[in-house]
Amino acid sequence: MIRKISHVSLVVRDQDEAADWYCQKLGWVVKSDGPFPGNPANRWLTIAPAEQSEIEVVLELPQWSMAAGTSAADSVGKGPGFVLVSDDCRGDYERLKANGVQFMDEPAELPWGVSCSFMDLYGTMHNLLQPLDSYGRGLEPA
Repeated sequence: MIRKISHVSLVVRDQDEAADWYCQKLGWVVKSDGPFPGNPANRWLTIAPAEQSEIEVVLELPQWSMAAGTSAADSVGKGPGFVLVSDDCRGDYERLKANGVQFMDEPAELPWGVSCSFMDLYGTMHNLLQPLDSYGRGLEPA
């Protein structure tokens, strides 16, 4: 039985550059950083929001998972994005925008909550979401 997801991968051009962007722009932290198991020439580097304990993001170099016929440039910035849960979408939007994060749109009321989209340093689009509670009300900012 599958019980949970522990890691998701994000293909990046440079692990240090990507970790710096996520930590400086979004306020995330490095969760693990060391030699890749079984291949010390590679590096196992994961990041996540500071309070996140269930899932870590692996900053994965393109050569780790390249399909035949693709180049490293083909895979960077083309992976699926994340939905980041916020208790104050509008406030986080303003804070992240002031940090230099490029947004695709402004926070908007949608059927599932207040939401907006942004791009990371490689062009991967992510979503910031303040979800509705089970009664259809927006969550109050902390």
